[in-house]
Amino acid sequence: MTAPLDRRPQSPVSAVFLIARREFVTRVRTRVFIIGTALILVAIVGYVVLQQTVLSKPGNLNTYKVAYLGEAQSFADPLAASAKALGLAVERRQVNDESQAESDLRKGDLDVLIRGSASSPQVLVRDQFSPTLHSLLLSLVRQRVLDSQLAAAGLNPAAVQASLASATVQVQTLQPLKSAGGGNRLEVVIAGFAVALFLYIALLTYGQFIAQGVVEEKANRIVEILLSTVKPQQLLIGKVVGIGLVGLIQLGVISVFAFAVTTVTSTFTVPTAAAGVLLYGLLWFILGYFFYAVLFAAAGSLVSRTEEVQSVALPITMLAIIAWLVAIGVLTPMFDGSPMSTVGIALALIPFVSPVLMPTGMATGDISPWLALLGIVVTVVTSAAATWLAARIYANSVLRLGARVKLRDALGRRS
Repeated sequence: MTAPLDRRPQSPVSAVFLIARREFVTRVRTRVFIIGTALILVAIVGYVVLQQTVLSKPGNLNTYKVAYLGEAQSFADPLAASAKALGLAVERRQVNDESQAESDLRKGDLDVLIRGSASSPQVLVRDQFSPTLHSLLLSLVRQRVLDSQLAAAGLNPAAVQASLASATVQVQTLQPLKSAGGGNRLEVVIAGFAVALFLYIALLTYGQFIAQGVVEEKANRIVEILLSTVKPQQLLIGKVVGIGLVGLIQLGVISVFAFAVTTVTSTFTVPTAAAGVLLYGLLWFILGYFFYAVLFAAAGSLVSRTEEVQSVALPITMLAIIAWLVAIGVLTPMFDGSPMSTVGIALALIPFVSPVLMPTGMATGDISPWLALLGIVVTVVTSAAATWLAARIYANSVLRLGARVKLRDALGRRS
């Protein structure tokens, strides 16, 4: 049971703190939070185990069983090394003669037989020859012929190869594309795209939690008890802050656990260049969450049944969906090294779009510090206005049970 709120007069900050603490403590103790978080952590461990024990086994790569006869045996090591560089595995099989090799090919115990001279080898397969192995083998054969021709001409093949390797093309750019931290730009853009998707899902998820929570308290008439102690605006802000802290704690636990497990097991590593976008993503999650959360809370106060939450929150959900579609349109062209477009930078200043675009633009340096600061100020001011509007709707609607409250009535003067 949650301790009752102190009915003595409270300062606005104290009232918001008490409501936020109540929301936080109540929700982190629920089975939904505990079991849901535990299941996600178990899923992360399951993925790592699957990656380590199944997906990373050599047998799960494209493995080719290859036998060699005659001069072609000299291709065994070079072909295996070239294939490995492409993520393929070439396993050498021993055969005594062509008849055994042909028998193994028919039974499927062998994939390829390479025989004949080093300058013009012959390949025998059961049905078809891998185009990749064909290209690799052809390259090796041509290199072998070239080396022979160079030796015949009195040239040192190794020296010629060294000269070829030292030949370079120098490229100069007038406007070098790099991230703000000087790291790999592509890594930053990829991380930014992932962060944008993550923020989109998180904003919708926790926004819906708030709308559901408002409706449940309204239906259970708990809100009537709470409003006898605190003002509607304080209740609204406290609820948003409390649930937001729950979200941050949950996301933090999941992120730290996932990072620790995947790093220890070397499942994957987070590029250093992408660290900036993750930090900016945290900042914009907080800013974006508050903007969307107060709107979801106001929407939830208009109805009395949980079945109606989806419909009443649809306009806000559509805002988040539009923001994600804008992020796709702006970030996708950046994968080829292009800077964020002028239109993309302008869109990043729109408050409901800022959370999914600003982290990437700030990390790549496409959005200058003064524009980033302007975006933060615009978002904070817009969130303050949204909070004032949401508090008015919340105060006029949260005590009305029964039919859905019309927005016009919710915006009217309080009785």
